[in-house]
Amino acid sequence: MVTKTFRADSTLQALQLVQAELGAAAIVISMREIPFGPSWNPWQKSTVEIVAALPESQTSQPALQERPSPVPILRQSENKSGVEFIEERPEIEWDTEPETKLAEMRTQPPPRLKLNLNTETKSALSASPKPVPQKMAARVVTEDKYIPQSLKKIQQQLIDQGVDEKLIAGLLSVALEMLSPGALADPETCRKSIIQLLGAELRVQQGAGTYISNNVVCLIGASGSGKTSTLAKLALFGSQKLHKTITWVCADTVRMGAIAEARAYTDALGFKLKLVYLPEDLREVMLSVQPDDLFLVDTPGYNPCDESQMVELGALLAEIPKRCTYLVFPATTKETDLFQLSASLGIFNVNGLIITKLDETHGFGSVYNFARKNQGPLSYFATGRDAAHDLEAADPARLASALFGKGWNK
Repeated sequence: MVTKTFRADSTLQALQLVQAELGAAAIVISMREIPFGPSWNPWQKSTVEIVAALPESQTSQPALQERPSPVPILRQSENKSGVEFIEERPEIEWDTEPETKLAEMRTQPPPRLKLNLNTETKSALSASPKPVPQKMAARVVTEDKYIPQSLKKIQQQLIDQGVDEKLIAGLLSVALEMLSPGALADPETCRKSIIQLLGAELRVQQGAGTYISNNVVCLIGASGSGKTSTLAKLALFGSQKLHKTITWVCADTVRMGAIAEARAYTDALGFKLKLVYLPEDLREVMLSVQPDDLFLVDTPGYNPCDESQMVELGALLAEIPKRCTYLVFPATTKETDLFQLSASLGIFNVNGLIITKLDETHGFGSVYNFARKNQGPLSYFATGRDAAHDLEAADPARLASALFGKGWNK
């Protein structure tokens, strides 16, 4: 018996080689797929290997070598289980059992080529797939190596602060296009440029720190946001710089100690105090407002997750249609909670934002992201307990600079 091994890109091609060399009497002994190409290549193609034999009785008949035979017709079987031969001469008998057992023993992922697929599909699947993850990683490394060390340090500082990463990527792109090579090599120049770009992303209320657009100012915010102490600072600002007659309107009459706290502030600062228990009481108080007066309304601290409290606040503010409303929130609040607070209280036509407790945190990324995305402009920054000095008009560069420092006052 003569045994030979044939290799080809597909099953059909291998069988044609068997037919051409051994003739129609050849018997297929085994069939398998093997990798083809250098061992270091991770994307090797698969090659079909067929082992065929010719019986000795057939090898002793020279007529088989001399007698011309028609080219066999090969086609896909209808049940898609293998390959069948259509010809006038006796058919080739071959066994697919070895291949079936081999397929069951495989533990690796299915190969790209299967015998039950048509020729076009096998050709498409035999192409080397593109290593997408490797290309993506290479592209990131290639881009990163062109970023100067000074910008890389700034990038890491902003990421540590929690600034929006999409914004960081945009800032670095602008800095690379805008700054000269000499400026990019100077860390201080890069930092100042990024601070200017960060500040340009923030909106600021016009006139904050110079005048107040209305004679009635309402402060709203969650419990513990620092509304009462901020109201005292605004009262001193209106009295000393704007020369207004201050009236403290305390609508926070439910919280324990709120009235006593309001009396302590007004007695120490010499301001008038009005207590409001119902929305109708606020309406009567507003009737006495004069052009040179400044009425500062301290509303109760509300839970933004409690709908009934939102209704109460709405009923109170509805009595003051012409007002200036400030949303007060501490810098220590999480970003998700800030957006929840804005979604709940933003329906009351907020005119500006007052950020409190800036000196009680080292992380300003959440506050910056919120101020950048919120529709209300920045109005004031409040820190500490000193009512006379711890209120300042909002400065975008001041907040942007805090992203690179150890604290608000350092």
